[in-house]
Formats: sequence, C-alpha cells, structure tokens
Amino acid sequence: MDIGSKNWAYVKSEYVFFKSFAKDFNLTGIELDAYRMYSNFYNRYEIAKFYTKGLENTNYIAGDLLEHKGKYDCIIWVLPFITEYPLVKWGLPLRYFKPEEMLLHAYKLLNKGGEMLIINQGEDEYQIQQELNRKLGLSSENYGKIDDVFGVFRNDRYCLKVTN
Repeated sequence: MDIGSKNWAYVKSEYVFFKSFAKDFNLTGIELDAYRMYSNFYNRYEIAKFYTKGLENTNYIAGDLLEHKGKYDCIIWVLPFITEYPLVKWGLPLRYFKPEEMLLHAYKLLNKGGEMLIINQGEDEYQIQQELNRKLGLSSENYGKIDDVFGVFRNDRYCLKVTN
C-alpha cells in the first residue's frame, strides 16, 4: 500500500519493484485529496487511473486513510504530514492533521511481520517521526539520510522502517 499517492505517477516503478519479489500481489494507493484539479483540467484520480491502466491487481482509492480497512505486508509512506506546515502548504484543512492517529491506524493495517517504510523530509521531521514512533511504542529501524541518486530532492530525505 502506498499512502498519499497523489496522482500515482510512479506506480509503474512500484509495480515492477514488487513484481520482482512476488508473483501474486495487490498494489493499493490511497489519496485523501484525489479530486484536486490540475491546470490541464484533469484531477489526481483521473491521472492515477491512466497510470494504473494495464497493471494487474492495482487499485487507486480516493479516500481517507483513517476510514480504510485492509491488511498489507508492506506500506510505503513518503512525506507523511507530521507537522502542520506541509499540510497547510498542500492546501489541506487542519482538521486532517492527525499524525498520531494516522500512524497508529497505518500500523494496524500491517499484517503480522509486515513492514512500513517511512520517508521524511529534513532532519527535523525525521526526529519528530522517531519520537512519534517511540511515543506510540512502535518498533522502528532508523536508516538515516538516504542518497538522492537522481538529484530531484529539494531537501534531504531520511528513512526508517516500522515492523509489526
């Protein structure tokens, strides 16, 4: 599962990656703000449906993570909103700022032995994420700063893995 998958322009990369490890798998993306309109008059949902076309067992969900039910072996969460500033900059109302509740819910979606890979932006957010994990009693392995091999990150990225 990919949390906050926006228009899921990178779904084919995720699909090829997971296909190299498993014959049978389902790939799910979920996006709270799926109907945000772009300047080309398509919304994220429509664009995601285009990118997922032809990818078997791939499902894009327009919805709130906190209302989602399911079980997953692997969850990918890139740049979760763990401080208010990025949420507001993305144009989302503060009522959606629920980092503890969302992280705990995402954790409960993991199968036993499942893993959640979390990528944070900047060292400050990474430290907040680590503290949040500790506070909630989640076991995590900290990988630290990750390399930007493509040179596309504006800010440093940090990675950790939560295991159920």
